[in-house]
Amino acid sequence: MPQASLLILATAAAMEVGKGAMEIQAATAQENALDLQAKQNELLYQQQTLSNLDSLDKVIQKQTAQMTARGVSFSSASFNATQRNTENIASRQQKNLDIQKSISDETIAIEKRNVRNSLYGQLFGDVAGMGMSFALLNGMRAK
Repeated sequence: MPQASLLILATAAAMEVGKGAMEIQAATAQENALDLQAKQNELLYQQQTLSNLDSLDKVIQKQTAQMTARGVSFSSASFNATQRNTENIASRQQKNLDIQKSISDETIAIEKRNVRNSLYGQLFGDVAGMGMSFALLNGMRAK
């Protein structure tokens, strides 16, 4: 009987090790997916920033052309106020993009921590379960 219980214990241990390796691979795959998502978010942020700057440039060029056609001087207060207002709007839009990016980055960081914490919990549970199995088998062997 002791040899059979040792064989069962060895088989259970091998299965737990295999399960643990698979859990680590799954967690790594999840982290890789989150890294890819972070890169996609960074690309989107950069595209939106460029679009924002491009829109600002176009609006300022149109305003400059309109003011020049009206005969307004570049140094006039109304011209400068119009330009400042346009730049302030673009600045607020960029700040919103920055906040969205920051939230996205923090969400991904939280998800990555959750993946790691879940993995550690699973592995600890697996080790504890294996210890309980060993204790039970030892108890059976002692009888």
